[in-house]
Amino acid sequence: MNSSKLKAMQTIHLAFCLAIVLMAATSYLTVKDRLYLDADLNQNDIFFPLFPLIGLVSIALGQFLFKKQLSNLHGLSADDKINKYQVAFLMRTALFELPALLNIVGFLVSGNIVFLIAGVVFFMLLVSARPSKQAIIEALGLNYPDTEKL
Repeated sequence: MNSSKLKAMQTIHLAFCLAIVLMAATSYLTVKDRLYLDADLNQNDIFFPLFPLIGLVSIALGQFLFKKQLSNLHGLSADDKINKYQVAFLMRTALFELPALLNIVGFLVSGNIVFLIAGVVFFMLLVSARPSKQAIIEALGLNYPDTEKL
């Protein structure tokens, strides 16, 4: 992988993050006059606790599929490993973005700040999954001279 592939993954990651930030900011400005905080499981909101639970499942699924994709790399060339990493990265990033956006939509529809808090938590998990050269080297078990391709 040359640095352009790493930069492309980082740019894609940034785009996913910016989409969430813009959606959250727009949603907040839209519902700021009717905000409330209610974490009671017996509330009438049809999205609670469904959206946060879907988020937890999505995060777990994203992490599971990412690790599964990277577990089958033995015997592949460094370039093939890197290509498989890109696919696994995109899949995990999408599954990490989904719960953040879903909960922000719940916040937009209901005005319940619990959804915004859940969206921020899921957003932070997405931010922590940002690809870096060192993380890719460790995940793929690359050694010199293959590390120079990054």
